[in-house]
Amino acid sequence: MDRIASRTLPEYQPPSCPLDESGRNALSELFSTRGTLVYEAQLKESTRNLGLCVGDLHERLSIQLERLRNSRERRLEKGTDKTPEEERLEKHLETFETQADEITIESEKSLRSVIDHRAELQDQIKVLSDLYTSAFTGSNATGARTSRGRGRQQARADDSTSAADENQEQIEPPISVASTKDAYQRALAQKKAEYEALTPHQRYALNNDYAAFKKIWHDSAAGEEGPPLPDASRWFRPDGQPVMTRPGAKNNTSNPRGSADAAADDQAGDDDDDDIAIAREVVSLNCPLTLRPLVEPYTHVECQHTFEKSAILEYLPVRGSVNCPQTGCNQSMSKARFDQDFQFDEAKLRRIQRAAQAQRDLDDVGDDDDDDDDDEDEDEDEDEDEDGGEDNDKDDASN
Repeated sequence: MDRIASRTLPEYQPPSCPLDESGRNALSELFSTRGTLVYEAQLKESTRNLGLCVGDLHERLSIQLERLRNSRERRLEKGTDKTPEEERLEKHLETFETQADEITIESEKSLRSVIDHRAELQDQIKVLSDLYTSAFTGSNATGARTSRGRGRQQARADDSTSAADENQEQIEPPISVASTKDAYQRALAQKKAEYEALTPHQRYALNNDYAAFKKIWHDSAAGEEGPPLPDASRWFRPDGQPVMTRPGAKNNTSNPRGSADAAADDQAGDDDDDDIAIAREVVSLNCPLTLRPLVEPYTHVECQHTFEKSAILEYLPVRGSVNCPQTGCNQSMSKARFDQDFQFDEAKLRRIQRAAQAQRDLDDVGDDDDDDDDDEDEDEDEDEDEDGGEDNDKDDASN
């Protein structure tokens, strides 16, 4: 019992004096990013990995679905029965589609949690920074008041040394000091209330990391010929739930949130199809500056135009700002704000990689066709040689 009692912390006592220099320095260390670098890096890496995992998952699913479609088309053309391979693939996809959609929804929920944690960390740093500024300003004001008080006391002492006791009684009363801990808790509670008052659209749809996740997921699931990603204003339903129905998965009974949610998502998908009927998204995989395929694509968070990193850095001036080099865009850009205004475009890079792989597959098919044509030509030549030999034999026999 004595050992446990000795470990009990004493009751907190609010400060009776403003923070001195060492206290302010300690407060400065709390909000400096050095102490949170590892945590911030982990949150950032989690955000990236969630997007990459969902992208890989849906690319695999798209490949399997394409195989099944091709198998069905060949069977219908030939008028044959289902092959064991097609039946096996159908059975596999029944489970795979459901699992892919469930994992996607779980990943999206995890991403929103990561974004919430990053917002909380930023609020903590901001509150601590404000407290440091307030403590520093307050210490200067207190020092000035103390100096004025000492000056008045010295003046009265010069007039009459006999009034020293009276002057001592007239010293200004001590200034009340607010508790730094209480101020921190109040400010943090206010920040939390302000964040929770935001709509899901404001919290997530306007967040660059969430938008990147949606692009990777949508591009991987929809493919190159699929519909474009809907506008961010349609990423959440009126009840605040995200719209995460896979492109092309109409009337998806495997939706983990239930048939009502799936129907609402399908309605959003129908609206998207109406937009596609008007115009499809055209995505350029070349840099507007170099006119060559993108290798390290960086996209401006405001105008959404993408450039090769080295090219756009060379284009931006060392001082001042310029307009976006994309024709018709007036977005202001500067090299000083590159890290804040530009973001590595993982979705665009994956699209470039898919296009390159598709071209390689097409080239391989072309090479195989050329080999088949060469084999057919050789067979025809051999047949002609054999026919010619038979004709000669007949001529010799007649002679």
